Amino acid sequence: MIRPVEERYRTVRDVFPELRIELVNGRIVVNEPGTWQHNTIIAQLIAQLAPVVAGRGWEIWPNITVHLGDEADRYVPDLTIVPQEPVMETDEAVHGASTLLLVDVVSAGNAYDDHVIKPMGYAPAGVPLYLVVDPFQRLLKLHSDPAPSGYGRETVEPAGAPLTLPHPWDCAIDTTCLLNL
Repeated sequence: MIRPVEERYRTVRDVFPELRIELVNGRIVVNEPGTWQHNTIIAQLIAQLAPVVAGRGWEIWPNITVHLGDEADRYVPDLTIVPQEPVMETDEAVHGASTLLLVDVVSAGNAYDDHVIKPMGYAPAGVPLYLVVDPFQRLLKLHSDPAPSGYGRETVEPAGAPLTLPHPWDCAIDTTCLLNL
């Protein structure tokens, strides 16, 4: 049986396919298209990650729902990096544990969700790495070592400091170009 909020979520998602529709902490969240700054950060991050992703046969998906469990929220990160042949729940939803990295760029209205709510949903679902890029605080926060109770590790780097992505990435992100807009 489908929960009422899940049914409303699916309806809103079907009515507005061009927007990012999420189910966050039981709320249906309709995300407007990003600002120029938001999109520039995403473009620069893709430019840095693309060589590693291409070299390993992975893929970058800019608009996919992450399946966190049957009774869980539904998040749509700004970027989802997946291995070859990830485990899918549906054509529109990849299993969280079948991702390599999820990225959200904080917008004016979603800071609490990105910094607090989403890590609590991603960790129990087995999302290995969740990166929050916050242009307002001028920092990057990487959540790693997922467990049912939350992420075991949180690495925070200010603009200008490199952020090292752990295995299987084994590379660093140049934060200078991301947050000096």
